[in-house]
Amino acid sequence: MASSNNNNIENYALSISRPVVDHSSSLSSSSSSNMTEKTQLDLDRNATLTEQPVLTSPIPTLTSELSALDNAPVSTSAFTRFRSSNHFLSFTIGLAVFVDLLCYGIIMPLTPFIVEKLGLKSTANGALIACYAVGLLVASPIAGIISDKLANRRLPMIVGLVALLLSMVLFMEAMDHFWVLLVSRFAAGLAGGTTITLGFALLSDTYPANRLGEEMGKILVGQSLGLMAGPPLGGLLQEHVGKKAPYVLCIVLIAIDLVARLLIIEPRSEKVKALRAHKKQQLKEQKDLAALSSAPAKPKISTMRLLMSSKRLITSLLVSFTQAFLVAAIEPVLPLYLAATFNMTETKIGLTFLAISLPTFISPVAGWFSDKYGGKYMSIAAITLCAIFVTVLGIPGIPLWTMILFLVGIGGTCATYITPVLGELSAVVRVTGDGDGFARAFALFNMFFSLGMVVGPLLGALIYQETSMLWTCVLIGVVTLLMLPMVFMYMGGKEQKLEDQARYLEDMEEQDRVLNQIRGGAAQVAQGQKIEVA
Repeated sequence: MASSNNNNIENYALSISRPVVDHSSSLSSSSSSNMTEKTQLDLDRNATLTEQPVLTSPIPTLTSELSALDNAPVSTSAFTRFRSSNHFLSFTIGLAVFVDLLCYGIIMPLTPFIVEKLGLKSTANGALIACYAVGLLVASPIAGIISDKLANRRLPMIVGLVALLLSMVLFMEAMDHFWVLLVSRFAAGLAGGTTITLGFALLSDTYPANRLGEEMGKILVGQSLGLMAGPPLGGLLQEHVGKKAPYVLCIVLIAIDLVARLLIIEPRSEKVKALRAHKKQQLKEQKDLAALSSAPAKPKISTMRLLMSSKRLITSLLVSFTQAFLVAAIEPVLPLYLAATFNMTETKIGLTFLAISLPTFISPVAGWFSDKYGGKYMSIAAITLCAIFVTVLGIPGIPLWTMILFLVGIGGTCATYITPVLGELSAVVRVTGDGDGFARAFALFNMFFSLGMVVGPLLGALIYQETSMLWTCVLIGVVTLLMLPMVFMYMGGKEQKLEDQARYLEDMEEQDRVLNQIRGGAAQVAQGQKIEVA
């Protein structure tokens, strides 16, 4: 059965002109030495139970879906193979995240000066930050629901990029009108919510369960580069080139990002169309049977409700909130503390913040480890160390070099415990979301992350203003430690990771079986039509 399944997957990959990962071989090679006998027996049993007879009366619409699936010409163009490669797709998602965060990093340090020039109070700058967060919160669930219902994710990602372009043009040309700036930041939030949500969902569409963590780690490197390069680059361009120079650079990068998004060939579109047509037929048959029988039909539970019923998913969402809260709470108070304690200039403070960003390059290593051994105990260790580092950071009298070391530790541990979240969300979708809730799961991730970005600076600045840096850091440390019980109880460990990978392989085998079943039914219809004509 494994050999037959591999051949089917290879034939399907050729039919849509995309080099797809051989799921069964990639998973077995990475986990066969660790797969327990019980897990393998369960997989074999479930695969046997899913064998069903071929449909005898497929609906006619399946034939049109299969024509695109089976009759597409196999391209020999090297450029087409490049566009459809997993490496180019990962690069495009990383570029999208980098550009989005670079634009954010360029604009946010400049907004206080723009607000001051307009003669407004500092609360106006808070309103700009809030508009961005609101846009992020609004776009994330909408983009997730729409994308899961569409056959591809590229179109809504392009729409999100257009929103980012609009926001940059508005910000550049209307600095004298505050209400236009508010609209601009809201549009930027819409773009950010769409990009992050659909980018991570596209990764889940493309990579097997034993590689998701590593790939998410690579994408987080793009996030770190954007956040690191944005503030100093924006300041240098505005000071030495002109006040519009930072925004022109953003527009150029957006254009490059748009070209990359237009070029990618997704792995899922034709396959999703065929599978959804098959599922639609099954639901119709079940509805007809329920109408003929006296048994009441089972009420359909929404995918979002199923997802939110998972404690494992709730844990992942709270981890994302905690990480965003920590970084966002430190961001507004650390510059004030460094300036007051060490008399540091803005340039030196900006360089000090690199101590938090640079260690995030550990993300791919953390992702590889979580793919192999699960994220539970790695995250527990990272959260504990992070809480210690951030608490000690606020102790009065510690030297600057010690603070920088603690900032490095905070950045590295934050990157370590946030990286396994992508694999956790994907695993929950496969168990509770009927395989159609990837974008909605990542929309929830983005929403909780956005909430952390909103609550963090407000609470952190308030505590710092009313008390001291020490109590601000104690608050952040306590909030971080509150995650430990849920991570210990509900985040997946090594055994759970093996089960996730087994379920992924089972899902791929089931999809392959359904596609073969559809093909078989369509062939029966075509043969019957030929006989009628004869």
